[in-house]
Amino acid sequence: MQPLLNTSIRPVWSSIRAPRASVREVLAQYPSALVDAAAMTACELLENAIKYGDEVPAAPTILFRLGLAGGRLDIVTVNDCTDHSSASRLLRRIQPLRDAPNKMDPYIERLQEMLHGPSESANLGLYRIALEGGFSLDATYTDEVVTVTAIRRIYG
Repeated sequence: MQPLLNTSIRPVWSSIRAPRASVREVLAQYPSALVDAAAMTACELLENAIKYGDEVPAAPTILFRLGLAGGRLDIVTVNDCTDHSSASRLLRRIQPLRDAPNKMDPYIERLQEMLHGPSESANLGLYRIALEGGFSLDATYTDEVVTVTAIRRIYG
């Protein structure tokens, strides 16, 4: 993978501005639809990492990577998460988005779930990434570290 950005941020809301601007800058030569989708995806992934991650002394930052590989764009966040239920919920939310051929179906299903029992976090940002951004999502949770990867073909 050709790295375009490889940085770490502190898990505070104001830290999201710099990576978003950097994504726009390094992708400036690509179509605006791709740049907008990538910037939105970067923000949503970083917001989730801040909201559901943990700041621990051993790993006080969130890792953020943007890269090109074989005609595709990869956006990756890596953060600590000691809350196993939050990590499990994230993996459960990504599963239908990963498997569904039509990303609108899991989005509508999630909205209906929220209407009938809005007890959990909405995680609608993940649905935006898949539906509006056109990215496929994957996630792993190993040794209390969450890695979320969003992938989109650059053209077509």
